[in-house]
Amino acid sequence: MLSEQAKQAIAIARTIKQQQSDHLKPEQVKFLRADADKNTGIPIPESMTLNELTGEVKGEYYRLNDSQKDTVLLFLHGGAYTMGSVKSRRKLCFELLNRLNCDGFSVDYRQWPEARHPAAQEDVVAAYNFLREKYEHVLIFGESAGATLGLTLTLQLKQENGKLPDKIALFSPVITQINTVASEYLMQERDPMLLGAGEPVPYFDHPYAKDPLISPIYGDFTGFPPMMINCGSEEVKYDDSKILNYLCQKAGVDVTWDVWQDLFHVFVLFDMPETTRALDKIAKFLK
Repeated sequence: MLSEQAKQAIAIARTIKQQQSDHLKPEQVKFLRADADKNTGIPIPESMTLNELTGEVKGEYYRLNDSQKDTVLLFLHGGAYTMGSVKSRRKLCFELLNRLNCDGFSVDYRQWPEARHPAAQEDVVAAYNFLREKYEHVLIFGESAGATLGLTLTLQLKQENGKLPDKIALFSPVITQINTVASEYLMQERDPMLLGAGEPVPYFDHPYAKDPLISPIYGDFTGFPPMMINCGSEEVKYDDSKILNYLCQKAGVDVTWDVWQDLFHVFVLFDMPETTRALDKIAKFLK
């Protein structure tokens, strides 16, 4: 049974869904990003310090005062390569870092309308390589488009014979940019958060390309590190998680798939008991 907080979150998510459009204008995207930062961004707690990097490696680098010094979490926010931001996802990132007791880096990757693919990929790879020089163990958490980037990062590292992350935790991953899997249609009325079966996001010039660094559904997951996939039972991206789980099992990956009954796309962005339980399980897996 859903908690009262979850029911309230569903009501809030429905208002977010009403604001969505397949044809957002650049100025609308920039306004929504700034609004999210203003209303959901939180200050840096006393238990950690922030170094903001703005060069080739871009993002917020969090150093916990008493963290284990050999491990770092690479945090990849979502937002359809358009409306997400590092600041608006701080709370989720901090919740994980406090559970893991490790440092973290949240990548401020380039998005539409300022940039196009492969800008975000390049930024995530640069951040990963930066962390690999400093830490023995690199863990990855990504939600929505950030989960996609976690997959495409690892696929590129594998292609280039690079050292792979130790573990990958994904929440509501997107594995194809063309939005034609069955749940895009079947869950349109049930998912309070996202529109289904819409146009590809504008960040990709060639969303229909059979390129695993655009749509990981075309990737080879053989040799991937242990992976945890989370999703809600009601989300339009449900089948993305289902297919990813199948592809990983087929490739021999140590994969765990958790489906949260009656919940929606990236519900961990909301304060509720279900979020606490989900983050506890994710942290246990990543440890």
